[in-house]
Amino acid sequence: MNIPKELKDISWQVSEKKYRADPALSYSTLAKYEREGFNKLDHLFDHISTQSLLEGSMVDCLITGSQDEFDELYYVTDYPSIGDKEQQIVLALYDRFHTTCLQFSSIPYEEILQAIYEFDWQKNWRDDTRVRVFSERVDVYYNIKIQAGDKTVVDGNTYDHILKMVQTLKTSPTTQGYFADNDPMSSVKRYYQLKFRAKFENVCYRCMADLIIVDYEEKKVYPIDLKTSGHKEWDFQDSFEQWSYMIQARLYWRILKANMSNDPYFKDFTLEDYRFIVINKESLTPLVWEFPLTRAKGTLIDKEGKEYRDPFEIGKELQSYLNFRPKVPVGIDRNGINTITCLKLKE
Repeated sequence: MNIPKELKDISWQVSEKKYRADPALSYSTLAKYEREGFNKLDHLFDHISTQSLLEGSMVDCLITGSQDEFDELYYVTDYPSIGDKEQQIVLALYDRFHTTCLQFSSIPYEEILQAIYEFDWQKNWRDDTRVRVFSERVDVYYNIKIQAGDKTVVDGNTYDHILKMVQTLKTSPTTQGYFADNDPMSSVKRYYQLKFRAKFENVCYRCMADLIIVDYEEKKVYPIDLKTSGHKEWDFQDSFEQWSYMIQARLYWRILKANMSNDPYFKDFTLEDYRFIVINKESLTPLVWEFPLTRAKGTLIDKEGKEYRDPFEIGKELQSYLNFRPKVPVGIDRNGINTITCLKLKE
C-alpha cells in the first residue's frame, strides 16, 4: 500500500531530553498538581524515583527500544535491598559527592545526617543511630552507584521480573499483536514514543505516547499506553482512579487529535478511544482496557460521587498559578472574610 505520509512525520521530533525540558504542561504535572494541590506548587517539578516507576521505565525501554539502549541506561547487579527513601537519600549524596568521595565511608558524618534530615528518614531515632543504621544499609549501594556512574542501578531480581513481563507482553495472545514487528507489506504500522505538542486556550500541553498503531487502509489511529501495575490486571480500574489516568487519556487524545486535524492527510483519520495495556509482575496476565469516556469533556464522577476535573480546567488553573504565583489559591479572600463551608446542618 502506498502511504503518502506517516504519523511520525507530523509528530514533534525532538530528543527526549528536550521534550522533558519543555515548559508545556504534561499529564504527570496535571495529575500531581491535582493530587497535591496549591501548597505543593514549589515541588511540582521535583524528580521522583520509586521502584514502581523504575520498573515501568525498564519495561518501556525493552518494549519500545532495544537491549543495547537498555544497557546504556541501566546497570544490573546484586546488592542488599534498600527502601525507596533510602535510595533517594543515597542518590542525593551521590550527586553531591561522587567526584570527591569514591567510597561511602568517605562522606562526612554531618553531610549524611543533613541528607537524612532533608528526607525525614527515621526522624524518631537519635541522630547517631540514624547515621549508623543508614550507613550500614546503604554503604554497598552507594559504592555500586559509583561504579555505575550515570546509569541507574538495578538488582538482578528486578531485572528478572522485567524480562518476564516483556516476554509475556510479546507472546501473550492478548497483547502480542500490539508489540509485533511492523510488516512492510501491511497497512498497519506501530509507532513508539512519538511526541506531540498542542496549545488550547493559551495553555501549551505536551505528550509522549507509549504506542500508537495506525491502520492506513482503514484510516484509524489507536492510541495505547503501557502500564506496569502494582494491582492485579483485573483490578486496573483501582489504579486508573488512584493515578488519574483519565487525565492522561483525555489529554493525550486531544493533543493527538489537534495535530491530526491540522494535517490535510490525517484529518480524515478516526482517532479511537485510549487503550491501556496492563501487566502485573506477579500474575503476568496482561489485559487490555479501553476508556469509553476518552472524548468526553467536562467533569467526570465515579460511583462513590468523587469528581475528576477536565484536563483543560486543571491546566488553565495550574498555568495561571505558575504564571502569577499568587499568595493564596483562587477562592480565598486575603483582605476580607472567608466563609467556612465544610459543614452543613443535618436534614
